[in-house]
Amino acid sequence: MSRTLFATLTLYLALSASCKREGDKARLPASPPPAPAKAAPAPASKPTATAPTPAPASDPTATADPIPAPPPGSAFFSGQTEAHRKSTLTPKVSSTVTRVHVRDGDIVKSGQALVTLDTRDFQLRMQQAEAAREAAKVQLDSAKLDWDRTKALLGDKAVPQSQFDMVDARYKGAQAGVLQAETAVAMGRKALSDATVRAPFNGIIVKRMVNEGEYASVMPATPLVSLEEVDPIDLRIQIPSSELTKITAGDMVRARFPATGQTVEARLARVVAAMDPRTRTFPAIAEIPNRDHALRSGLYAEVTLTGKPAPDAGAAKGKTAAKTTKRTPAKPAAKD
Repeated sequence: MSRTLFATLTLYLALSASCKREGDKARLPASPPPAPAKAAPAPASKPTATAPTPAPASDPTATADPIPAPPPGSAFFSGQTEAHRKSTLTPKVSSTVTRVHVRDGDIVKSGQALVTLDTRDFQLRMQQAEAAREAAKVQLDSAKLDWDRTKALLGDKAVPQSQFDMVDARYKGAQAGVLQAETAVAMGRKALSDATVRAPFNGIIVKRMVNEGEYASVMPATPLVSLEEVDPIDLRIQIPSSELTKITAGDMVRARFPATGQTVEARLARVVAAMDPRTRTFPAIAEIPNRDHALRSGLYAEVTLTGKPAPDAGAAKGKTAAKTTKRTPAKPAAKD
């Protein structure tokens, strides 16, 4: 009995020890994987010289700047065209606009009617002034008769000097009344004439500002139309101070207008001696004939100063023309 119990206890202890070893083996961490072999360092490559990239060759067919290089002693300057004269017309009398004769862009002549105002009120005033003038003339005739009669009586000493003085004063007052009435008639005629607004010079209507039925007043002044004279047209050139001493009135300039492609030559009319504070340059004005109105105000120009005009350029041109137009006389036909 004791032997059996001892054997059972021994077997139990042996089994317990075996289970413990199996548990400890299970709890052990897995062995780390082998480290990968390090790659051998690649040999340093020798630096290779990089060939420079050739610059692209210029295209020989590309169009260059059409503006030629300035000749020696010349330079390009900036310029801009502007109206030779510009005026915003306002009425001289207050009345209602009855007709506007022009539109924007119309070409007008000096003295042409632009705007007509209502003249009925002025006609009535004119008739009133004429009637007052006739009444003043009647009073003058009556005063003249009294003066002649009293003057004769004074010579005969039939009337005192004081009475003649009164008649003389009345006669002079009648003369002044006639002058006053004639002045009123002249003012009425002027008002009738001023009711039609006319162009003060040849030019182009830049803007029409009123329509029929609107009231045009003198104070505050109502603008009616804006008018510009563009023949000739002024070219205002900006001259730096460093070039001012080289330029005088009468010098020739060549102006190219990129917007229209036109190139014209002109003569400097004047050089302003005062500096423009905005651009720090001195304005020079050239007047360009513009009969066809091809140039308009506000066009940008690239200006080249070409120098002084040759004194005998006109004579040489005339000789060349004479040579060109000279005809060779026909030879007489040979006789048989």
